[in-house]
Amino acid sequence: MDYTTLKALKLSEYSDAADGFRAVSDMAGAAKDRIDMQIIVAVKKANEGEAADAADGQLRELAKDFHYTQVECGLVSTALDGFVYDLEAARKKLDAVVEAAHARKFTVNSDGSVSYPAAGEETDGKLPEAGTVASLAEDPTADAIGRYAAGIDPNPNARYALEYADRIADAVKEATEADEKWAPKLRALKADDDLTVSDRDWADAQKDTAGVLKGAEDYLHSIKEPPKHGTPKENAEWWKSLTDEQRADYTTLRPDSIGWMDGLPATVRDEANRTVLAETRGAARVELDAWIAKEPDRFTTMHQLNPNTGGEVDVEVRDPEGETKWKAWEA
Repeated sequence: MDYTTLKALKLSEYSDAADGFRAVSDMAGAAKDRIDMQIIVAVKKANEGEAADAADGQLRELAKDFHYTQVECGLVSTALDGFVYDLEAARKKLDAVVEAAHARKFTVNSDGSVSYPAAGEETDGKLPEAGTVASLAEDPTADAIGRYAAGIDPNPNARYALEYADRIADAVKEATEADEKWAPKLRALKADDDLTVSDRDWADAQKDTAGVLKGAEDYLHSIKEPPKHGTPKENAEWWKSLTDEQRADYTTLRPDSIGWMDGLPATVRDEANRTVLAETRGAARVELDAWIAKEPDRFTTMHQLNPNTGGEVDVEVRDPEGETKWKAWEA
């Protein structure tokens, strides 16, 4: 990131992209709900037998695809919102110092240096000469020398110009740090090139959520915090005080908190809890698979019908003595 790039940066393009990913996330969520709550139910009522069972399984897998799309697109949208928030702070600092420089009739050059006009007391009928300064803040020794030179320069503009150059450099540095922070997080938000949402995919989604949450701490703090130990009424009032964008981003980053909040819409809490369940289960299954792979001869896996749904599978891992070591319901 440099001065020219930051100055020309159109943050609205990133905000528009965030809105686009949020729209895709919403559409994927709506498609998942329609499959879960309408299509699967209708298929079961109208059909039975092996074909119906196969269709049920395929529809459930399709619903998982949409759910994963919903979560990952939500994370991309929130990451872009966090990126814009960080860049806006740097951009505002830059715009403020450029405006101050222009007010003094200074020129901010494409490399971030600042040129200033002749000024001060005349000597032999001439004003102290104009000049150009650049920030030397990254080199403490050079910076100290530059500040000393500006301090004794007969042209008072030299001191102001150096101050502006340093402030420009600070803004560019802040923007660079934001870019370097968010670039790898955004690159990490990608899925395998297939149509199967695996346990590893959900485990990766959990890691992605943690990564975006860590990067978006400042952005999250800008959103009004929920009441601590709030009553259902207080929680509902907090939720209503947020914009649609803030609700979506907070739910994406803190689904564990949203799921526990009495007073919020049941559909919102249910969605948050389903996401936490899918990610936690995926991470646990990946850990289990790695555990079994180390000593495969010590464990056997049993499969049974899930009595709660009639169609899912109960996975139970036992050691040679028959003692259950791990058990979980398929989501």
